[in-house]
Amino acid sequence: MTHVVHDELGVSHSWGQGPEVVFLSSPLADPVSWSDPARGPLVDAGYRVTAFEHRCRGLDWRSAVSCIARFVCTRPAPVALVGWSQGAALAQEVTLAAPRRVTCAALLATYGRQNEIDVVLQASWDLLAAGGTELDPLRLAMSLLTAFPPEQLAQDDFVARMRSSQQEWAGRPERGRRRRSAGFTTSYQDRLRYLSALRVPCLVMGFGLDCDTYAARAREVAAAIKTATYLELPGLGHAAPISAAEQVWPPVIEFIQRHHHD
Repeated sequence: MTHVVHDELGVSHSWGQGPEVVFLSSPLADPVSWSDPARGPLVDAGYRVTAFEHRCRGLDWRSAVSCIARFVCTRPAPVALVGWSQGAALAQEVTLAAPRRVTCAALLATYGRQNEIDVVLQASWDLLAAGGTELDPLRLAMSLLTAFPPEQLAQDDFVARMRSSQQEWAGRPERGRRRRSAGFTTSYQDRLRYLSALRVPCLVMGFGLDCDTYAARAREVAAAIKTATYLELPGLGHAAPISAAEQVWPPVIEFIQRHHHD
């Protein structure tokens, strides 16, 4: 049974009972959907799993972090955090902001700064967001090229399936969600030196063929965090938590079980 709460901080969906694991995400990526492969095993292992969608009013990264930190502080006990992409950057900052309320953090495809290719990508996403449905082929191409590795993109059945379901995963984003996501990205610049203050165990996971946030940036975060363990999965793209769930989630679940318990 899913327990859903709407309040001024956002929307939370929870399952199970036990020590709580909170999944964090970009406003453009539904945490209920992408956490699904990990949710069953975690609930079966005795955890309460919560997917949280923050709804902060401000557009900068500090507003989002403050909102999520307030949510974490409302939980009855310290939580484990799991974030993917922008959600991972949020998780590491929330851990800095509320260190006593987080036991450990799994940071998938994370980053601690913006680089030049990201400036190019964000400008392209902004143009696509401003356009209409006539730009759907470009929107689909950008989404495919940044999310999946070449081997998958060479599979006709896979690309045909992605084309037929474009509106579900790569359609024109809702304006408010796009503004919150873009606001975080443009304001979150060089934070690597601050991440050295993190003291809780962190699993930093990079994907070898990630053409969105890039494994090189995940390595930078792992190098900055003294308590981090780095794991890079070769041959996988940015969407690996969905497209290669059988490789991504077992080490994440093992990490949580080792560091987050009663």
